[in-house]
Amino acid sequence: MLEHQLKCEHRDRLYSQVATTCVRHVAQQTKGVTMSWGIISSISPAELAAAAFTQPLFSLVLASLIFAGTLLVRRLRSRRGRSIPRTPAVRPSTAMRYVLERRALGVGAIAMIVVFAIENVVRGYLLNLVDVVEWWQYATPVFAAFLCLAFVLGLIVLRGTIQPEQPVAPTARRTWTSFSPRAGLIGAGAALVALLATTIAAGMASSADDRGRYIYLELPVPNVPMDALRPWFYGWAYGVPVIVCLAGLIAVTWATLRRNAARPFLRPETVGSEQSARVEIASGAVHIATAGMLLALGGAFRFIGRYGSISNVTAEVDGRRESYEMTWRYAEFAAAAGWLAPVLEITAFVLLLVVASRLFRVRTLRQPNGRIERSPEPETVR
Repeated sequence: MLEHQLKCEHRDRLYSQVATTCVRHVAQQTKGVTMSWGIISSISPAELAAAAFTQPLFSLVLASLIFAGTLLVRRLRSRRGRSIPRTPAVRPSTAMRYVLERRALGVGAIAMIVVFAIENVVRGYLLNLVDVVEWWQYATPVFAAFLCLAFVLGLIVLRGTIQPEQPVAPTARRTWTSFSPRAGLIGAGAALVALLATTIAAGMASSADDRGRYIYLELPVPNVPMDALRPWFYGWAYGVPVIVCLAGLIAVTWATLRRNAARPFLRPETVGSEQSARVEIASGAVHIATAGMLLALGGAFRFIGRYGSISNVTAEVDGRRESYEMTWRYAEFAAAAGWLAPVLEITAFVLLLVVASRLFRVRTLRQPNGRIERSPEPETVR
């Protein structure tokens, strides 16, 4: 009988092992055990950098550096007297009406980052998950975004029933897109389509094991008398929970944007400041939903890139080892997905950090020129 052994030459596997070795080295040092630096010193800086990129938490580190660098540049520009876009002032009555929603969005963004980091560490280093379908790894970011926006929606529903102090006659019908950023909606739509298409396509390409779990990708070896290789893959066992959570996230995001836009204004002179507050809430909701989808998509891309680009198999026959070349017809896409995954994760973390930073934003009653905010013209009231 042929005994074949899977040999994956994809660089992600090597880089992941290198990064894991570095983490174990730190852990061993805490126990007083000194590991030789010979292995680590033999690795080039480029390989160490690539190994770092295989770790999702490294994407968080890079996102934090990018965000901090952006804030530093803005501060330096403001000190040099260059014009920096300013956020419109918000009246005290308006601020009190929307403060809970803004805080909930900021705290929710921070909670998503913390949950992602804890899940990654616990699953990767503390649990033994041999032959376990880790479906929650990909569904957790989407579900966390769902819970965050569901809480914000609850606040809007409970506080949106406040009767206006002075009725404001609307001049246009407000919909769920009235205060939503166009670029943000386009980005969220692109992330939604990409995640849904990737999940469905990978599920259709997957195959079931003997327990009916769709976790394998069948890779036949041409011109070789052996069974098809079956590495683990992002199949339906992983994708179905993601689709379920994604459906909930779409519904709660739409409801949040709709309720945020539909509630009445307090009085005519607060319309301008209330519009600014609602734009910020809608932007935060879209950012959180997009970040949840991007984190799930980044994890799926890592999985597909790691096991979908296998290029070599070694077979042992009568004590003799022979290597055979093999390719999956979508191997190029799998390799590209593996390289694109860190970019998606960094983008998601930057979006979450932007929302979280609004917790510390100081708003003033007066405009920068010292004048009280005037009420908008009637035609600007939406």
